[in-house]
Amino acid sequence: MLNNNILTPEMIYFIEALKVEGCWSLKYSNWDIQNKNLPFIENIEKILKKNFKSQIFKKILVKIEPPDQNFNKKDIALKRNNENLKFHINNSPFSKTNKVITLIPYEKQVHLTLIVKNKSFPISIKPAKEEIQVITALKGWAYCDLKIYNKDLQKAVVAFIKKKELKVEPFLFSANKKYVAAAFSALIDAEGSLDYYRLMRRLRIRMRSPAYLQNWKELLKKFKVHAHFSQITQKDYALAISGWEDFNKLNAMGLELHQSKKVRKWRAILNSYKRNQVSRNTALNFYTHKLKEIGKPITAQALAAKLKKNKRVVNHYLTKLMRQNLLDVDKTKTAYLYSAKKIGVYENR
Repeated sequence: MLNNNILTPEMIYFIEALKVEGCWSLKYSNWDIQNKNLPFIENIEKILKKNFKSQIFKKILVKIEPPDQNFNKKDIALKRNNENLKFHINNSPFSKTNKVITLIPYEKQVHLTLIVKNKSFPISIKPAKEEIQVITALKGWAYCDLKIYNKDLQKAVVAFIKKKELKVEPFLFSANKKYVAAAFSALIDAEGSLDYYRLMRRLRIRMRSPAYLQNWKELLKKFKVHAHFSQITQKDYALAISGWEDFNKLNAMGLELHQSKKVRKWRAILNSYKRNQVSRNTALNFYTHKLKEIGKPITAQALAAKLKKNKRVVNHYLTKLMRQNLLDVDKTKTAYLYSAKKIGVYENR
């Protein structure tokens, strides 16, 4: 049974991950969740073993793309130890290519042979630390597949989700930050992407469910986390978060990722920000007060060096302050000298 009959944050994590990454029904007590990342799947297993006595069956879902796309199912054979395996053909809506898909036992190493029009292609499947390796001359992918059976889990999920539809559950709009952070962590682990290169730092979730993403935008707003919703293609929508303040707020809420690659990127993003980062909408205040602290005229270059900031950025804000007549500027020198006004210092704009 669920501990104390309470939906804990970790159970909320599991249910949200199941909603966006799994196959499930409110009527039956069997569940299916797949992912390439093994630490993510291991966290799901850990949650279930801690809270339930569940029957968990772990398998490997294998997808192989034959080189010759002009084939029928009768042209294909998939063998393991000379025994024919069941498989089906699926056409990817993204790559528009046909893939041979099969489900095999989760073992340390499995050797398969794909036969396409009498041509044989050896395939080796081997779970590693983070992902399941597919060693073959063809294009191949492997996912860890968890099949779960438990009636008590069914009751817990039904207590949280009243209808099977992708939406933010009403419970979360009145829940404390730990529950919201747990659900959002699961969404990022399952469907999110983290970009960190040069000056780009962005957390983005891309889906074909605009209402769900807009729900999250509104829920995060309650915790003063700014998220930008946009339509990026005819069918695809995105929710994006950038800026150190919002990342810090998510971190303070208790955001905890388990998808190993995203864990590393998230830590790198948090560690990349400098202590002197200026908060959103406070830059003019910041520069005015710094000039007041310095207490004497100073060039833009010297101010940039003192604040450990880019001179171009410092010039941008000094120009804005100068245009609003909020600085004293000595233009008699080759390099202008800037100082805070002695009266009417910019305080709260």
